[in-house]
Amino acid sequence: MINANEIRADIATEDWLEDPFKILSEVSTVCTSNLKAGRELVIRILERRDKLSEMYRPILNDLAIQVGLYPYISNDSDLEQLSLRNAIQHAAHRADGTMGSYVLHSAQTRILVKLLAGESIILSAPTSFGKSLLIDMVIAAKDFQNIVLIVPTLALVEETRRRMSRFVDKYAIITASKQKSQNNNIFILTQERFLAMESEIPDVDFFVIDEFYKLSISGEGDRATQLNQALLKLSNTKAQFYLLGPSIKSVPPSVIKKLNCSFLVEDFETVAIELRKLPKRPNKGESLARLIDGIDGQTMVYCKSPGSARKVLKDYLERRDIALATDPELVEAADWTAKNYHHEWLVSKGLRHGIGIHHGKLPRSLGRFMIRMFEEKKIDLLLCTSTLIEGVNTSAKNVVIYDGSLNKQPLDFFTYNNIRGRSGRMFQHFIGRVYVFTDPPQPDLPFVDIPSFNPSEKTPSSLLLQIPREDLSKDLKCKIDRFTNQDLLPIELLREYSTIEPEYLLNAADHISKLSLHQLSLLQWSRRPDYKNILATSEIIWDQLKGAASAKRSAVFSAKMMTYWIWDLYRKRNVSKFRSSMITDQISQGKKPDEAVENVLSFLRGWASFNYPKYMTVLDAVVNAVLQKRGVQSCNYLPFAAVIEKLFQPDSFSSLEEYGLPFEISQKLLEKRLFNSTDELDDVVKSLRKHRLTDYADGIYEKRVIEDFQEGIGGEFI
Repeated sequence: MINANEIRADIATEDWLEDPFKILSEVSTVCTSNLKAGRELVIRILERRDKLSEMYRPILNDLAIQVGLYPYISNDSDLEQLSLRNAIQHAAHRADGTMGSYVLHSAQTRILVKLLAGESIILSAPTSFGKSLLIDMVIAAKDFQNIVLIVPTLALVEETRRRMSRFVDKYAIITASKQKSQNNNIFILTQERFLAMESEIPDVDFFVIDEFYKLSISGEGDRATQLNQALLKLSNTKAQFYLLGPSIKSVPPSVIKKLNCSFLVEDFETVAIELRKLPKRPNKGESLARLIDGIDGQTMVYCKSPGSARKVLKDYLERRDIALATDPELVEAADWTAKNYHHEWLVSKGLRHGIGIHHGKLPRSLGRFMIRMFEEKKIDLLLCTSTLIEGVNTSAKNVVIYDGSLNKQPLDFFTYNNIRGRSGRMFQHFIGRVYVFTDPPQPDLPFVDIPSFNPSEKTPSSLLLQIPREDLSKDLKCKIDRFTNQDLLPIELLREYSTIEPEYLLNAADHISKLSLHQLSLLQWSRRPDYKNILATSEIIWDQLKGAASAKRSAVFSAKMMTYWIWDLYRKRNVSKFRSSMITDQISQGKKPDEAVENVLSFLRGWASFNYPKYMTVLDAVVNAVLQKRGVQSCNYLPFAAVIEKLFQPDSFSSLEEYGLPFEISQKLLEKRLFNSTDELDDVVKSLRKHRLTDYADGIYEKRVIEDFQEGIGGEFI
């Protein structure tokens, strides 16, 4: 009996090349009895097909056809050697129209046929499957007017926007509320942006939710709640949909019935994965260094946190005498980050040695730069946090799982599987290698609950308020009645501001209603607060609205600290000056440069320009509702929230930064009068599209950043 393990071992040596026919015939036998095992063996041979003599190539191509790997037969000589039957099969898996250069594998084709027939699909498939490509295929083949794509991170918003630019002749590509919709639109949004823009979006024909496993409340907290709200609102449009994610075991049958869709699980993989265990002796740092010393190909290292990534980099640089980078773009990038952030920041030091760091505290433009450098193979070693799983759609030949935990919990099999899936890539790395320090967790793929259509006692109240009453159980109706049978706040307000749990909104209203007139006067400000006004609102955000948890994730550790940092940003009205002074201030208080830089960056990105304006907008509605009942002067926090959200910069700057253009370069282009500070985003992009922006670059780093940005917006000068 033929043993697949023995064949795999033979392929790993050079000996089989002396008699390829024997191995190819054995693989053919395996393909007949076990298609999945046979496919993996075919992939391993495909990696080495350049070493096969020409006479054996047709046999390998026929095997690739047999196991459904049509995309791997791409050059003219291989196509000419196919039998008529196989040539017809191959042609049947080639896309049409604008996507005609793409060939799908057999499992992709099965899914695409269903989507093109108008069926709604929930798909669970491996990372290497090519799930996202099917989105493009459907858009290219069907005549939609309004498409909504929900992705989990702003980094993926930008990545998807660039991919969707192939449809720019037919669709307006919209990623922010500052853009105007047209007759045909593709909206690419996070769940938060979708909920904020819902009223601006015309009737939806087709929607997609990427990484749909994030609908499970347990893993993502309030973001999962908002994703469920987005699904609920989108499903009410009755539009066709496609939900995609990796390695999901099942979803509730009741959800499938309510949504009138199919749940499909595919295990088709386009790369082979090898798992190798690393020794912990003499220690993990030395073991990792030895691996990197001799490893072949680009490597991503998963670390549990930004602090862990810094520790790994520092340890590696101390253990090895790593040569300085010679690539001018990397050298200038290191200088640029040292100048604009801090010369001792390890991100800058890593770049000097050709090593990248990627995590959620980096400015988005810098995060994009790191991925581009990795894609262009100017960086061979990339240290990542959970951005390895979400927000970074890239792969490497090698993945090292340095830390076996995430959010202080051991990696579960699902998360491990997702990290593992980042190794290998079609046409580049046929075999991905995963290195671990501990044994992988036991196979136990998740059940995705989707509480918006399967509510339970654990479902957050903010989501229950959005679900039609007739779809709730008796107990859940009683839970909702607590909110309808109270007179502190209108039920409409609780439903409208669903990003905050209604219990917290009512706590805030109850607290405010009990304040003395003097205490209340500190909340009765409009547009321009003083320090005491900001402190009064910060304390309510921290205590009653329970903003402490999200604030701490953005390096804000008390209501007084929140007040001081917001007040200082408000006084300076300049991001660069605020950033520089706060980094210096943090270091003077004993913080290390790395921690100081990343605390300030985290505050600007996660709190000042995102969560703080959200809380202030909600608080404005709650305070005014109470003030109106008490018959006293109202407040207006919205103008203040808006300028903080923009970080006192032109409206367009934040979107340009998402597109990969740092604030510092945007400011330079503004000063050169290439656009005006009051221009709408679409007008700014049109203007920047038609100018040779590299004329305004200082050095190679800025030139390449600008070129990448301009390519991403379809610029005339690249």
